[in-house]
Amino acid sequence: MTLIQSLILAFIQGVTEFLPVSSSGHLNLVQHLFGLTPSLSFDIFLNTATFLSVIIFFLTKIEFFKKNLLNIIVGTIPATIVGVFFKDQIEVIFSNIKLLPFFFLFTSAFVFSTKFFKSKTDTISIKQAFIIGLIQAFAILPGISRAGSTIFAGLLLGLNPVTAFNFSFSLFIPASLGAIVLDYQNLSFNPQNLPAFILAFLVGLVALYLLKKSLVNNKFWLFSIYTAILAIFLFLFL
Repeated sequence: MTLIQSLILAFIQGVTEFLPVSSSGHLNLVQHLFGLTPSLSFDIFLNTATFLSVIIFFLTKIEFFKKNLLNIIVGTIPATIVGVFFKDQIEVIFSNIKLLPFFFLFTSAFVFSTKFFKSKTDTISIKQAFIIGLIQAFAILPGISRAGSTIFAGLLLGLNPVTAFNFSFSLFIPASLGAIVLDYQNLSFNPQNLPAFILAFLVGLVALYLLKKSLVNNKFWLFSIYTAILAIFLFLFL
């Protein structure tokens, strides 16, 4: 992989990790276009950079984390089970580029439907946390947005946009950390990849701001248009 390729992938990771368009799906697709074998390990390397973006962005939300610690633990269980017991099967799916348009369509459906949800509460129950966690487990698949699916689930269950946003990324932290730990043996922090790491981190911070703004302004559903067009394009040309 060249430096330019790694920087392009880092930029894509930073933008798509937090916007509801699926970073894994985009990285998988672009690596395929570059003639590279899609690598779950490289995805996790870049995910480490955006993991740090979330930590920095949410430093002021410590009280939210404390208040919802049990909910976060409960919501993390489904994705943990899938990640531990189905890792090999997920690797196979990642290598099958033909599946991407189907998964992007799932993301489009999730995100578009949020246009019709009405927010009600800023309180999260154990049941709601577990349901959101179940939906998050599907986002391990490339093309299904983790942010899109968890925010969709939160809004569907009646959470207001800011609470859905905060809880979505509260779940992101243990899920992302778990993915890093599971694949730590294959991670390689080569100094040559440091520019890509920094770029993914900085772009991730900007993407988080844009995502929160889109939710507050009721524009979140607009991202579904992009993923639907992308899915149609992939159906036609893959």
